[in-house]
Amino acid sequence: MTRRAFLSAAPAFVTFGQSGGAGVSIELRPQEAGAGISPHLYGHFIEHLGGVIYGGVWVGRQSKIPNVNGLRKTFIDDMKRIQAPNLRWPGGCFADGYHWRDGVGAPHERPRTYNFWHPRVPKGFNDTETNQFGTHEFLELCERIGCEPYLAANVGTGTPREWYDWIQYCNAPEGTVSQAAERAANGRARPFNVRFWGVGNESWGCGGFFRPQEYANEYRRFVSQLPRYNDMFLIAAGPSGGDLNWTRGFLETMPPSFYRGRVPMHGWALHYYTSFRESNNRSKEFSAEHWNAVIENGRRIENLIESHWKIMGEHDKEHRIKLVIDEWGTWYPTGDEVRPEYILSQQVTLRDAVHAAMNLDIFHRHAEKIAMANIAQTVNCLHSLFLADGDKFVRTPAYHVYEMYMPHLGARVIPCRIPEMKNGLMGSASIKGGRVTLTLANPSLDTSFDASVQLAGASAVEAGGRVLTDSDMRAANTFDAPERIKPAPLRVSVAGGKLAATIPPKSVASIGIRLAT
Repeated sequence: MTRRAFLSAAPAFVTFGQSGGAGVSIELRPQEAGAGISPHLYGHFIEHLGGVIYGGVWVGRQSKIPNVNGLRKTFIDDMKRIQAPNLRWPGGCFADGYHWRDGVGAPHERPRTYNFWHPRVPKGFNDTETNQFGTHEFLELCERIGCEPYLAANVGTGTPREWYDWIQYCNAPEGTVSQAAERAANGRARPFNVRFWGVGNESWGCGGFFRPQEYANEYRRFVSQLPRYNDMFLIAAGPSGGDLNWTRGFLETMPPSFYRGRVPMHGWALHYYTSFRESNNRSKEFSAEHWNAVIENGRRIENLIESHWKIMGEHDKEHRIKLVIDEWGTWYPTGDEVRPEYILSQQVTLRDAVHAAMNLDIFHRHAEKIAMANIAQTVNCLHSLFLADGDKFVRTPAYHVYEMYMPHLGARVIPCRIPEMKNGLMGSASIKGGRVTLTLANPSLDTSFDASVQLAGASAVEAGGRVLTDSDMRAANTFDAPERIKPAPLRVSVAGGKLAATIPPKSVASIGIRLAT
């Protein structure tokens, strides 16, 4: 398969040179800009699981840890820094057991409820959900970050009426319905105007163990009398990884009116984890073979995107419905948790940074198919951007990938040809405002690549770059060494309108290019 790529604007430019690796020629075509790269491909996800909410995002209003109304200030600041476009909540599996009214009203009056997703942790851990973090706290968090909220309806244990009340509570104008008055009594007169709504989560599993035909019936039931207050974007619970039968079964069950837009649906949620949870491929200690297995397994997501998209097109011929990859990332065996009760927390190493970069580049290459993507999860869970324990807070290498890739947001994909080889360079490119961004992941543990970059029909005036790497494949940012891995300058030379750079082993690189006018 010929690889395509995508570029955008870039930070300050530096110009120098380096050589010594395997030669590779990359061709970019800035004049053939294609689909826009939605900022929502850089989305995020939090739920009431282990240390994600309590201990991660939420520290409490009385905490000595710097906070804004109980929300960890450093989390807000760092999410703003990478221009996080959206945040998904309350789940995840937690969503299909969550009843939203438990989390509104005066905090001291909220009920204490059972959290099904806590009992699998060490004996004696309190599995009570305090509901101190609820709808208002989440939506305030989104407003302070400057991102859009993505709420998930409870299909597994809830009802359409419960969801409709929640929509009205969030979106009804003041003075219209009783739910708007209830919201105002709880401190918010103007509506929140939530646009993104998921209709359940993983309905093939923890969201109800439905068959696809059964879920299709539930979906129609939940949206049949839907309150509509703004331009809502509805997301159905799509498949787990390669389950093509879930996509096919759901779409075959929908009536003809569905494909004419009479039954509203805009997104089809695909979940895919690079999962080694039942193996000895751990998050901290792993071999070269384990490294390569994660990279190879992670690359499967591209084929899954293409396979599900093809089936969707057989039924939705105009591709009115887009993919929403609202859970993706690496998943390793238990044993490396930040704290014993922070279930599914794991160390995030250089390997996970390369994996994240590879996935983002794949999303760029399929930007016309994907409306949103959400790494799982943002803090203290799986492929996290942050780890937190009390007042300790650290950005993982994955965070720095998001920072380095920011110039792609809102840019347009441009074709990029990179020779395909085992453990070779992978990447994407985009253009915005006369500046091109080329991002590259080098998963090879021992080979650097001398990349020669040509721009068909265009000429580079200056370029500069940054690189994320380390001599140790297991390198990570820890509470004791929070800045071990962070972007460093990358040598880039420009001559005759072309540019050259050496991409070191096990690294992520971002190159910004200013074109001649």
